[in-house]
Amino acid sequence: MAEAVIRPMEVILVAAGSPTGRAAEAINDLTRHLPDPGEPDFCPTCAGRSWPCAVFDDAASRVHTARLQLGDVVPLDLHPRLWPSSAQPVSPVWPSGPAFE
Repeated sequence: MAEAVIRPMEVILVAAGSPTGRAAEAINDLTRHLPDPGEPDFCPTCAGRSWPCAVFDDAASRVHTARLQLGDVVPLDLHPRLWPSSAQPVSPVWPSGPAFE
């Protein structure tokens, strides 16, 4: 049986009243539903669900509503899954397509 690889995470402190601080819950929700490295098609939290899952979509919407750039909180290796036409968007915008409708 292959050993699972878990995506490395960082913990940071930000002022609660800052845009990032106000969106902290959404960022945490989004991060919990990021796929593991090498498994970009599956949510590790939602059993049997493809990624991006509904919880990720909701959290991404809340991050966007907080006027934060989604591309700044999603690892670079996942950008092509969210923005298939560009591996690294110059200025990430709210993605569109079946996963975000």
